[in-house]
Amino acid sequence: MANIIPRPIKIKELGESVCFSKKTVISGEFSSVATIFESLVPDAKDATPNNLTFIIDNDIAEEGYKIVCDNGDINIFCSAYAGALYGFMSVVQLAAGNDSFKAVLIEDAPKYNWRGFMLDCSRHFWSMDKLKQILDYMASIKMNVFHWHLADDQGWRIEIKKYPLLTEKGAIRKGTPYSVIHMRDKDSTYNEGEYGRGLFYTQEDAREIVRYAAERNIMVVPEIDVPGHATAAIACYPEISCDNRIIEVEPHFGIFKNNLCCAKKESYDFIKTVIDELCEIFPAPYFHIGGDEVVSEQWDNCPACQELMKKEGLDDHVALHGYFNNILATHLKEKGKQTIGWNEIISDTMDSTAIPQVWTTRGTEKAVEWSKTRGPVILTQYNYFYSDMAFSLIPLSKTYNYSPFFEGFEDENILGVEMPQWTEYIPNDKKFDFQTYVRLLAVSELGWTDVRNKHYEDFETRVETLRPYFKSIGINLAPKYIYCGNTFKGAENMTEAVRKEKGRFLWSRNPYYELELLDY
Repeated sequence: MANIIPRPIKIKELGESVCFSKKTVISGEFSSVATIFESLVPDAKDATPNNLTFIIDNDIAEEGYKIVCDNGDINIFCSAYAGALYGFMSVVQLAAGNDSFKAVLIEDAPKYNWRGFMLDCSRHFWSMDKLKQILDYMASIKMNVFHWHLADDQGWRIEIKKYPLLTEKGAIRKGTPYSVIHMRDKDSTYNEGEYGRGLFYTQEDAREIVRYAAERNIMVVPEIDVPGHATAAIACYPEISCDNRIIEVEPHFGIFKNNLCCAKKESYDFIKTVIDELCEIFPAPYFHIGGDEVVSEQWDNCPACQELMKKEGLDDHVALHGYFNNILATHLKEKGKQTIGWNEIISDTMDSTAIPQVWTTRGTEKAVEWSKTRGPVILTQYNYFYSDMAFSLIPLSKTYNYSPFFEGFEDENILGVEMPQWTEYIPNDKKFDFQTYVRLLAVSELGWTDVRNKHYEDFETRVETLRPYFKSIGINLAPKYIYCGNTFKGAENMTEAVRKEKGRFLWSRNPYYELELLDY
């Protein structure tokens, strides 16, 4: 099997070799793809000159492509820029840094339209250079959605011109917990001092990321998490909360009671203004409003919220949350956007055009019903997709072997899959690369390749064969012995359940413990 991730629909290896180097003359309708990724073309002085030609074939799906190697030349058939990009990336992987590869015939197209990666930039900030490396990598493995989590309790990371305090004050917290144990101990000391001063993206930065991503067929979807997870915003503008209480940006991680008030005009003016400014930057037809882990205590004790519930006939805090969400969904429709939210947005009254992103096991039954009766969903179940977790908890094979049919979802009701990277305990590039990049390979194949063409052992072989190539372009993959879940002494001799429990214990006390085993 040729070494391509994600695995193509059909591939036939031929006997002869074909050259691919800077001596290859690239032409055709979408030859600009090769210009953008010129650094990926091998610079081989002794290679034989040949041609790579992009040829229009309107019968091929937008993201599909066909590769035909003939008489020493390479032809990539496609109907759109996206297909040209993905065909070119398959050629790059086939060569893997060498100046030739075994000739092939390939026919390929994705299973799902949404093949996403979410990055939390609130808990820890990531530089523009790092974001661009991530986008390059996503493009190389045919992922097409970058979900940008820009605000949470621990920091606000995107410039909003009407509310300058969000980045002047809301980006800064007084410290960072070292581990899950410290997260739960509110009196604990921090392992760092102040974090976040000056760590935010200007609106011009965001426009640059949108432009850079678009060249790589990646849509950027912003997320501003409301009405919960709003501590950083309320610390700057307390009038958007129920009680106007003065609070600070949250230095701990977890779930907090600080919500936007559902009954105040100030709350809606605030979030609508944020949406309006960001809609000018992000052309994607989607906007993510978060909506997860809302604690109702402040609403329960807020006279204005209680009066609103009586007036509108809202029976409980779930209905009140839905009322808030629908106001945002209506506003987003006026901006030409479709609302996405974590699966807690699901309710009987929620706008049926909204798209739930399913992350909790508790919400699965309601999400299956939504997908069958109201609209598509995005699958992100934490126990398969959350890449901040130790490999002893979620080994690579578990992520790869996920199937939506486990819970009763059907392909026609699934928009796609997405892997989140929450960064509470991921403070630097080394930890990020270790936790993220090998899992993205699994999720790329999960989103692209039909289940009948998926085989974990074959996938693992391709990962290991491509490892030196990925390393040569700056992508460090977690070692095999770690991503298989053997992350501490004796793990390989334990049952999965015992290994998982031991791994959970170690991770809760030191989320960095696996790094001690690295050999790079």
